[in-house]
Amino acid sequence: MPEKAPTGIDIKSLLAVVRAMVGEVHPHWKNLHFTPDTHLERDLGLDSMARMELRTRIEVQYGIPLQETAAITAATPNDLLRALQLATADPGAADISAEGPAPPNNASNLLMGPFANAEQAGETWHSRQPTAGDWLFALYAWPVFILLGTITWILVVFGPFESWRRKFAHLGARALFLLTFTPFRVTGQQHLAHDRSQIIVANHSSYLDGFIVTAALNIPIHFIVKGELARNLPARLLLQRFGVEFVDRFNAGKGISDVSRIARKSRNGQSIVFFPEGTFTSFPGLQPFRMGAFVTAARSDAAVVPVAIRGARDMLRGSHWFPYRGRISVTISEPIEPAGEGWQVALNLRDAARREISHHCGEIDLTQD
Repeated sequence: MPEKAPTGIDIKSLLAVVRAMVGEVHPHWKNLHFTPDTHLERDLGLDSMARMELRTRIEVQYGIPLQETAAITAATPNDLLRALQLATADPGAADISAEGPAPPNNASNLLMGPFANAEQAGETWHSRQPTAGDWLFALYAWPVFILLGTITWILVVFGPFESWRRKFAHLGARALFLLTFTPFRVTGQQHLAHDRSQIIVANHSSYLDGFIVTAALNIPIHFIVKGELARNLPARLLLQRFGVEFVDRFNAGKGISDVSRIARKSRNGQSIVFFPEGTFTSFPGLQPFRMGAFVTAARSDAAVVPVAIRGARDMLRGSHWFPYRGRISVTISEPIEPAGEGWQVALNLRDAARREISHHCGEIDLTQD
């Protein structure tokens, strides 16, 4: 790979553009050392929304139109340099897919998807040995969950009206915590709007989070759900009847259209629930937020409502399926109104929502030094 393209586009100036972008998205990484082969998403935390903004910055810097596909699938700064060189030689050929290694599947994650894991973070979690009391609780909780889940599935899938289906799901989730004797406290219900759309963002630490949000928010909501769940017929039937939005995590072009589609639904008055961390792990801590929720809010002029879930990880942690006794608290913070629709507005929404969730979720902020 030459260090400098014939047009004067050099890797050093391109790295400066990338560094400025990283500094905006992750201020604590502004002095991070990286190379032309550093992975844009895995190592620098630039998700697809950030890479689309990076595309705009590159076009302004060099005055060269860069194809959307090339920008979203570029895995490294070297890939971006190659795309710029191709765009200069042939404006219609700025697609890097024919050269270099293909980016990993998570390179095109937009609204959801893995951002980090325990191995990357250098941390692991080892489950404690269950006591006799823990085993008794688990042996009781799982039959309750299976019975309630079956009843709720039938009521939601065959419920004739959307309002009924949402009520069945809400009552089923509330019953789960009631029948497992789990203290469940919700504060800030007054911040939820029944007459306008909101973008609701919550931290994600457990498989219980969907049930917790369903139980806590007694308003019409639409979850953002990874498209892979649609392959499971029982799950797809339940989720479709509950009004979820499936998003494609592994198709860059589809991911962009997903954002536009969800923004339209928000503008039409639907409240959308995002888990902006995109995934959860066994080890505690608030992971970096992906930008999809906040770009959607800025585009649709919808307020962002931070929701902090506390206690879910202690009850059902990561990929471990052994349930423990615990208590759940949900804090709904005041809505944060977008001041425009640009990239900086989305960043400001993200940072403000993150501060609220970090303050109430009871876990460390993994983005802080």
